[in-house]
Amino acid sequence: MPFLSHRPKLRQALILGAKLAFVVGAFYFVFQHISVRDVRRVLATAQPGWLALAAGLFALSKWLSARRLNYFFRAISVPLSEGENLRLYWLGMYYNLFLPGGIGGDGYKVYLLRQRFPGKTTALVRALLLDRVSGVLALGVLAGVLLAFVPAVPLPWRGLVLAGVPVGVAASYWASGRFFPEFQPLFGRAGWLGLGVQGAQVLCAWAILAGTGTTSQVIDYLVVFLVSSVVAVLPLTVGGIGAREVTFVLGAQVLHLDAAVSVTVSLTFYLITAAVALPGVVFSFKAGKPS
Repeated sequence: MPFLSHRPKLRQALILGAKLAFVVGAFYFVFQHISVRDVRRVLATAQPGWLALAAGLFALSKWLSARRLNYFFRAISVPLSEGENLRLYWLGMYYNLFLPGGIGGDGYKVYLLRQRFPGKTTALVRALLLDRVSGVLALGVLAGVLLAFVPAVPLPWRGLVLAGVPVGVAASYWASGRFFPEFQPLFGRAGWLGLGVQGAQVLCAWAILAGTGTTSQVIDYLVVFLVSSVVAVLPLTVGGIGAREVTFVLGAQVLHLDAAVSVTVSLTFYLITAAVALPGVVFSFKAGKPS
């Protein structure tokens, strides 16, 4: 029936519409708390050298992330060269940010690789899922460690969160053996690479702060940045835009930060993400097209 044949496209359109509505609502909320003029004022102080460093650190984090994913691919006998994997990774970044209404970056990776490695669809999905989970684990570890140095958080809570870090790592190791046994031998290597990925992104956020001349409560801003990175993973929006900004505004209220600086950091990080992902368009011309 013609109606049924159009249902997948209708579903994609509805999902994209919901995400765009979320973005609009998020920015409405954000600019109820700060003015565009305040953000423009902070942006006017940004120093290009620091922003270039931030972009370089973000690109480094994506390179490390691609290497981590390739370890997972090799564990399921999907042997890609580092160059092939990097091109595929950048293509996925491009699709995630610039073609949000379609199949998405991870889905496109599965689509392309299953043509080359038949029968590996389930294993590929599991590899990509675990790659995301390991990234969130690294975010949690870094956020827990940095939170211990935020004076606005009561000392008992800081100690509790810090003590929870090794417990969370141990639980993750158990869960990986229980649900992803084929990848458990990679737990340590993937974990260190995950910390490298998120550490480079934390340094990226620090460089943005330095570029705006922000020298106080830097760790507080970085903790909010890490929390916003977890929120951005949720499929609520397009490339995390909107969700990060709301998190930064709420975090600024809780930790008594400058909301204009917070939102400026978030928007600048998104623009850097888009600029680094844009070269992926070159690889889209060489990739097969989904039916």
